[in-house]
Amino acid sequence: MAIKPLALQRGDTIGIVTLGSPLAAERINACIAYLQSMGLQVLLGRYVYAENGFLAGSDQQRAEDLMSMFTNPRVKMILPVRGGVGVEGILPYLDYSVIKANPKLISGYSDITILLNVLYQYADIVTLHSLLLLDFRANTPPYNFEQFFTATSSTAVPRPLVNPPGMPLTGKV
Repeated sequence: MAIKPLALQRGDTIGIVTLGSPLAAERINACIAYLQSMGLQVLLGRYVYAENGFLAGSDQQRAEDLMSMFTNPRVKMILPVRGGVGVEGILPYLDYSVIKANPKLISGYSDITILLNVLYQYADIVTLHSLLLLDFRANTPPYNFEQFFTATSSTAVPRPLVNPPGMPLTGKV
């Protein structure tokens, strides 16, 4: 049975890591400030601002940042800065037994999806296909934050999924 990490509460610490492509420091800092304005603490990975061509540091550096967040007892959730190419490069450097012994909430989408799937398969932890750090900004719809905080602040299941107001759920694509 998959391990459900502890729920996120106001005042908890979120570990910020850049696992794929880099993002400008100004954008990272603005999103961190927005996240902190929501009552959450932030711990930055050592290589959050790193740039190595089209990647944010080497595969080993990015994996080291992620592992440090899993082993840090202060960190309740891990939030990647963004997706971007290169996330799959960190996978061979992760210690899945350590991750399983230190389950954390982790959220993301885009290229982070490969990591979420691998963590579920090899570390048996529940992951969230949801917001990244770059989504923590004023023009993100409030509905997105409501759904994110509902999912991260409770471990109750099942949880109903509700469409945004004015968007009916249909079986048509």
